[in-house]
Amino acid sequence: MLQDIVHFTRYPIAFILLGKIIDILKDANPADGLPAAAWSILGLMMLVLAVGEFAHIWTAHTILHWKPKLRTVIRGDFLSYTMGHSHAYFQDNFAGALARKVSEVAESALRLHDIIRFQIWFATIHMGITLIFMFTVSPLYGCALLFFILAVTVPLFARIPKIRQRSLRYSEQRAHVTGMVVDMLTNIPAVKSFATLPHEIDVHATESHIERTRHSKLMRNMIQIEDLRRICLVTLGGGMTALACLGWAHGWITVGQASSVATMSMMLTGTTWILGGGIMQFVDEAGYITDALRITARPHEISDVPGAKPLQVEHGALEYRGVNFAFANFPIFRELNLKINAGEKIALVGPSGAGKSTFVSVLLRLYDLNGGEIAIDGQNIAHVTQDSLRQAVAIIPQDTALFHRSLMENIRYGRLDATDDEVIAAAKKAYADDFINTLPEGYNTLVGERGIRLSGGQRQRIAIARAILKNAPILILDEATSALDSESERLIQQALDDLMKGKTVIAIAHRLSTIARMDRIIVLDRGVIAEQGNHETLLKNHGLYARLWSMQSGGFLHADDIGGEISPANAEPVKSIDG
Repeated sequence: MLQDIVHFTRYPIAFILLGKIIDILKDANPADGLPAAAWSILGLMMLVLAVGEFAHIWTAHTILHWKPKLRTVIRGDFLSYTMGHSHAYFQDNFAGALARKVSEVAESALRLHDIIRFQIWFATIHMGITLIFMFTVSPLYGCALLFFILAVTVPLFARIPKIRQRSLRYSEQRAHVTGMVVDMLTNIPAVKSFATLPHEIDVHATESHIERTRHSKLMRNMIQIEDLRRICLVTLGGGMTALACLGWAHGWITVGQASSVATMSMMLTGTTWILGGGIMQFVDEAGYITDALRITARPHEISDVPGAKPLQVEHGALEYRGVNFAFANFPIFRELNLKINAGEKIALVGPSGAGKSTFVSVLLRLYDLNGGEIAIDGQNIAHVTQDSLRQAVAIIPQDTALFHRSLMENIRYGRLDATDDEVIAAAKKAYADDFINTLPEGYNTLVGERGIRLSGGQRQRIAIARAILKNAPILILDEATSALDSESERLIQQALDDLMKGKTVIAIAHRLSTIARMDRIIVLDRGVIAEQGNHETLLKNHGLYARLWSMQSGGFLHADDIGGEISPANAEPVKSIDG
């Protein structure tokens, strides 16, 4: 960075030239005017200052051009990589903490650039040229200045490891507190309904106390360095000025050199201060970036194999071959074998922890298997690209999470290149068009975070519209009509029947209206297939399915018997969570 060197050295060079002018004026007669040599050096000094300022302007305009773009690029790349992590990764980390890391790491990177370039690099160049000048004046002055610089910087560098460690711990806790705050705000309905606001405030206060303690320890180290720096800088400025006066008094140096030594030494105190502050800021920002990278830049848990090809779905036949899956040594599937014919519609039922949701999760490759394989039309899903696999599957979840965007954008998420007319047609088939048109802004209505402004039934209709628009060959239904009233269900069931035509369907179901439409019912129990067949056959077997069915009430299987499941994210049975 030539322009930086020109910019940062303008004042030291100007002070050296000023000393030479003083030496000329010392012997000059004022009546004769300013000597020609003084005019020449003065002109050179003005040129040095002008070129230095021009270099600064050039640097500023250059930074103005690339800095905003670099911020966007860093944040975009960082977000892209973070979103490439597995499903389990996002279950194990606070969304709020991750959002903070993604949004601020770019800012920290740019701040690091400024710290390195305009503080550390500037101070290094400034000290270097000052040292060179001092040694040319006298080795005594050069050695004295070097001693003062080392007295300031060596203790600082010695404390860096401890400052870095404490900065990292503080950054971890700061991100944790941010994640907790986002988690509390996201779950504010639960906080209100359980009247637990005082408890949440106490939890926040406890974690904030830890954050404050870690910050205090970090600041204590920094203040100790500050105190030492102040003492050394006072000694540097005063000591070098005293040496300059002493040197002139003994005839070691000229009055001009003494002036340059004193002026540059006093200026160097500020430069050394900038260097120390820059180093501490560098360690602080580096600690934050290190913490962010430690969490987000780890290798992706699930990646496409080298040479992975896009999935080619012609029929939609599925096969689970000797599938074994466990999480944290908790077995979920044991040698699971199942064939699902192209166009076949199956229902998954079973007690809590049977593996129903996990059955779907491993099909989508949200988790990798411990053994065996899953094939679609004979293609091992571990050998195809993840994007092509998930593009071949449409999901209508029981709990639909929407983006805080318009209804038009949320429905179009099923197929991003869909036209407005295609989106509206899908909404009509899902019987969502009627309620959308009652909203003040219609399809342009923002739905709120996770779709909070819509009812459960309205969100499910949006999910159905998405699936209709996507029109994937494989369809997964996670009790897609559970949040609908009887009349709405009757209408939407017809839309689902049309949607399911010609598709391979997997339904996690406990509703009579859903199970009755399936070609085959798969009863899962403790990770294995306990029974399979149609509704009538399974009832006659008087097995697990018949026992579950006997507990139905009003068209539903008893929630305690078909509800919960072991989540691979925590490997503990979670009661009353469907699927």
